Amino acid sequence: MAREHNKLPDRAPAAKKNAPPKSKKQSKPKKSANKESSKQPSRDDEDNSGSEAAEAVPARPSKLSPAELKKEQALLNIFSDTFADVLGLDNFTAVLQEVKSELYKRDFEKAFGNEQYLEVYAARWSPTRALCYAKVLGGIQDQLEDLVVDGDRRRRQRAKADNGADADAVATTKEASRRPLRMLSIGGGAAEIVAFASLLRHRDESEELLQGNLHLVDTGPWGKVVSKLQESLTTPPRLSSHASPEAHKANRALVEPATRLSCSFAQQDALSMTAEQLTEAVQGKDQEKPGPVLVTLLFTLNELYTGGGIARTTAFLRMLTACVPEGSLLLVVDSPGSYSEAAVGKGDAAEKKKYPMQWLMDHTLLTVDKKLPASSSTSPRCRWEKLESHDSIWFRMAAELRYPFQLENMRYQMHLYKAVITTTTSKEEKETTTG
Repeated sequence: MAREHNKLPDRAPAAKKNAPPKSKKQSKPKKSANKESSKQPSRDDEDNSGSEAAEAVPARPSKLSPAELKKEQALLNIFSDTFADVLGLDNFTAVLQEVKSELYKRDFEKAFGNEQYLEVYAARWSPTRALCYAKVLGGIQDQLEDLVVDGDRRRRQRAKADNGADADAVATTKEASRRPLRMLSIGGGAAEIVAFASLLRHRDESEELLQGNLHLVDTGPWGKVVSKLQESLTTPPRLSSHASPEAHKANRALVEPATRLSCSFAQQDALSMTAEQLTEAVQGKDQEKPGPVLVTLLFTLNELYTGGGIARTTAFLRMLTACVPEGSLLLVVDSPGSYSEAAVGKGDAAEKKKYPMQWLMDHTLLTVDKKLPASSSTSPRCRWEKLESHDSIWFRMAAELRYPFQLENMRYQMHLYKAVITTTTSKEEKETTTG
């Protein structure tokens, strides 16, 4: 796959990794960040110069190539075209304030109780997240390529390139068919489908077209909104009747043909899923040997910790580990620093211990679970290996981009894991967990 973005935005110096959390008292609890699809907007969605989030990395002007600007503008156009009617409402601002009010009161049932509220939310807060997620996915395309191309083929291609073979010829070798890129998005909605589609966007005729299967799981009823976006992503945009013949000829859908983007949505609480339900969501239906999948928790994991509790979220992550196929990827994006903490203990907020989300996540994903049965050559299981980790990254909107209203910058942490087969014995597991 062609790389759209070669590297992630500038980031702050990394903090010490895997250090145990310390108990700390705060006179006033900070607001936690929430996931895009069913929670209130986080403070990180705004470039607040006086906030803790804004102090880590000073603001810098955006530096995007004309091609990158064109791609980002195309994604914004998807939102403005899809929600043109709601954006044009005379009472759009009033409805937006109603949605914000219910979200800050955490009355999600009322906030997402009608389709207009859902569309207003998607039109207002999803565009920035979609562009940010597209940037993150574009930055890990080498790893995503391993999900759609057989591993042996990839190793042969790399070996040929290392030995001086023509890199372009190696990259287009038809040694094996490409699988569809499968992505399971826990807590996913409007932003995720647009970001995923950016990976499948129309390419030059010389490049292989990539098929994509996306499955979204969220507690909010986002099915209709997702369907509208899918139609916009796979349908050429409307042109003015005065558009030139050349414009009509060049007018294309972001993803074509439409069959290349398969999307399904399930309104479901991830923490309430059974092992069978999660396995089916991860591996798909009727697959004898499921291929690797990209699992995403985009502004979702911290909300699971704070809303569902550490115990339930830990159980969910362990269940996910037990059912992912070898080679699968887990991508976690969330608010950085103190915006992403889970409190444990009794008493008021100031008396509870604060556990950083990243520490909790690594403690669960990178520590061998001795409660699971011992692995053997006949019954291997996966463990996670961390491929990439960033404590604080800025995503900044380019000044040249156009949208019906101003969109804010956002800051996030990002972690990427890969599922690999573990060969530890029960004795080694015990030593790992106790030592």
